This record gives sequence, C-alpha cells and structure tokens, in this order.
Amino acid sequence: GLLYFFTRLSMKFFLTIYICSVVNQNCAEVPVKDHDYDRFYKTHYECIQKGLGESYSVLFDGKHFTTEVVNTAELYPKFMCEKVEDPKAPEEPA
Repeated sequence: GLLYFFTRLSMKFFLTIYICSVVNQNCAEVPVKDHDYDRFYKTHYECIQKGLGESYSVLFDGKHFTTEVVNTAELYPKFMCEKVEDPKAPEEPA
C-alpha cells in the first residue's frame, strides 16, 4: 500500500554544515574544499549521525579554529539534513 509507495521513492538526505557565531549573529556554510565530507545519505538517521560527527570535527579538529577563536567569536556548529531526490537514481518509465 502506501508504505510501499513511500519506500519506493528515490529520496536521499543532503547534509549541509554551518559554523555560526553568537558574537557576529551569522552562520556560514563550511566549504567542502575546507572540510571534505559526504553530502548524501540514504536515511535521515545516517544524515543526522554524520552531521553531528562532522560538525564536531570541523569545530574541534584544530585545523580551522583555535580555542581562542571559538571562545572569542562564540562559535557553534549547525547542520541540516534536507530531503532531496536521489541524483543518481534511474528515472522510472512513465
């Protein structure tokens, strides 16, 4: 029935990571060239799990932000998992 229909849709979840500043009151997307991470996931669960891990890594790996910068700008990570059509899925015949 309906459950079968929804499970047959070719959907993925697109992960976008941001670093935000309380002091500057803004957020900026983390460029993939600065921190390479997978962007597409099969399930919401996988996307959220990776979003937590990758955003933690961006903020605390020491490559991008020092402790002083995190404290001074009051940085925090933010991410979102947006449901999108699978770009690699074959189109179904009409």
